Amino acid sequence: MRLLTTIVASLALAGLVARGSAQDQSFREEPDSVAVRQGETVTLTCAIDNVAGIVQWTKDNFALGSDRELPGYPRFTITGDVNRGEYNLVVQDTLLEDDGTYQCQASPTETQQGIRSQNAQLTIYLPPDDPVIEEGSSVSVIAGQPKNVTCRADNGKPAATLTWWKDGQEITEGVTYITEDAGEKRKNGVSILTLNPSVDDHGKVLTCRSNNPAMDANKETTTQLNVEHTPVVVVQSNPPLVEEGSSVSLSCESRANPGEVRSSSGSRNDVNYQWKKDGVVLAGENGQVLRLNNVRREDNLQVFTCDATNAVGTNSANITLSVQYGPEPLKTTEQVIVDRGTSATLVCQWSGNPSPTIMWTKKGSSSVLGTGDTLTFPIVDQSHSGAYECTAVVPGSGEDSREVVLVVNGPPIISSFEVQYASSGAEGQIECLSSNSPPPSRMAWTWNGIMLDTGTEGRFTAEQRDVHGGRLSVLTVSKVQAADFADYNCTVWNRLGLTSKIITLRQKEPLPLAAIVGGAVAGLVLILVIVLLVFVFCHRRRKKQDGQETPPKEKVEIIHRDHEAAKDKVPPPPPQRKYYITADYDDRDYSSKTSLGAPPPWTPPGGTYQDYKNGNLYSNPYNNYSSYPAVSEHSYERASIASRASRASEAQKKPRMMTHV
Repeated sequence: MRLLTTIVASLALAGLVARGSAQDQSFREEPDSVAVRQGETVTLTCAIDNVAGIVQWTKDNFALGSDRELPGYPRFTITGDVNRGEYNLVVQDTLLEDDGTYQCQASPTETQQGIRSQNAQLTIYLPPDDPVIEEGSSVSVIAGQPKNVTCRADNGKPAATLTWWKDGQEITEGVTYITEDAGEKRKNGVSILTLNPSVDDHGKVLTCRSNNPAMDANKETTTQLNVEHTPVVVVQSNPPLVEEGSSVSLSCESRANPGEVRSSSGSRNDVNYQWKKDGVVLAGENGQVLRLNNVRREDNLQVFTCDATNAVGTNSANITLSVQYGPEPLKTTEQVIVDRGTSATLVCQWSGNPSPTIMWTKKGSSSVLGTGDTLTFPIVDQSHSGAYECTAVVPGSGEDSREVVLVVNGPPIISSFEVQYASSGAEGQIECLSSNSPPPSRMAWTWNGIMLDTGTEGRFTAEQRDVHGGRLSVLTVSKVQAADFADYNCTVWNRLGLTSKIITLRQKEPLPLAAIVGGAVAGLVLILVIVLLVFVFCHRRRKKQDGQETPPKEKVEIIHRDHEAAKDKVPPPPPQRKYYITADYDDRDYSSKTSLGAPPPWTPPGGTYQDYKNGNLYSNPYNNYSSYPAVSEHSYERASIASRASRASEAQKKPRMMTHV
């Protein structure tokens, strides 16, 4: 019967032309495609105006029939108001077999053509099977080596969508998704994740989630990553900064998988260690701790390596030893010689740990001129000449310093007194000292139209010699006459220029008688005062000793066993006064302040005096006070020209004063 009905309907519609060509029959409402989950009820709508032919539904071009009850299809029903032309198809408890293409049709009549609706696709959704990770609940991988992990959810309609997650974070890279035909319109969803595991992935959880339209919620499955890797090694120093001469422990900490092997007999460490120093294996040092005793500064910056090995492979870590020690000089330019007007750089390099702080000062001054390995003067003059100190300081380890001498070449500097003295009738000498760099190429005396470098001209003889601090030219006058007390010009040349200085020779003046008598009286009074003080001191001491009582039964320390001998002791004479002389010089004008000469006027005739700088003793050449030169001139005779030149040179370095002790 069902087959017959289908044949009749097909023949009735054989003459149909294009849809909508009917003159009077027309669709007021056509069915739309729809998708539902299996088991749900679905309605496909169909409403026709001016129905003239027979109305029926087809599925996949197969007629279902025109009876509203649709015999043979118990879950299918045509519903709606016939008078209004409503022929809705209702499918209850949908099954996968209901999935297909549906169409509403009206057959032709003698006067009207047949009509058919648009195709309506009924899609039945089926949930897939639960997702499964093929590798199981644990996946073993090796760090750095790619590994594929597969998740699948079968028999879904449509195929399940699959996503990957790692510790709550979705993975979007390295994922490949494919579908497989499972039959009966079902599909298998397959997702392949290509892992490039790292050490940090060990123990993390991979999750595969599946979903399709037939599911109310996602389903998921998980697997845990077991990432095998070579040891991750960290080397530490305790303490981090080692004081020189102390001890230090280097520890090798490793994180490895496998790192510990457990068995029925217990557990053992599956990581082996080996220490190296600067790449050389330290025999016998295969523990996690390396102990170093009495470390020296030579150990600073040495590299110690710990190799850790497990079943996967070997990994290493280094540590550079840091030894704290005080400053140690590396390179110092002891002397720098430059010309005036050029630049000068002083170098002073130090090592130390921590790195030393280097400060530059000029010797005798506390003012810091600069810091660092070098001290640079862009343009120098002769005032820059002198000794400089570079001081290196390492906090907690002390400090040290080195001296660098800067010599600035310039035109000659004459370091001689502007006024010098001689006695009439005796031999006189006039000195001219050139005391800078470079050395003079020529020194000459001129006076009364005479020029003399060296040699003799009448009663005048010029001599030159190198002395400490420069070159000395001495003009000697035999049997000094009154006309010889005049001005003498000393001129000095070197490769950078010339300098001249007028030196005046004056006659020595005798010491006034009043000064001699006054000095003698003062000396006598001083002696009497000293004797009186000594007498009073001894008397009081003897009186104090005579009045002491010794307590009974107490130990008494005896200071003088022979009291009578102590009383007869005579106090020593007062120390002989010595006189020290020097001059108030500066770096540029040696002769403009005070003349060096004979002993101070208070030195007794025939006595001695001492140069404070070189410690030489000199005799007073005057036998009586009347022969002393005038006090106002402060001119003193010295024993030798050489010692005078030496003291003049030394005087340039540090101003001094005349004193007596």
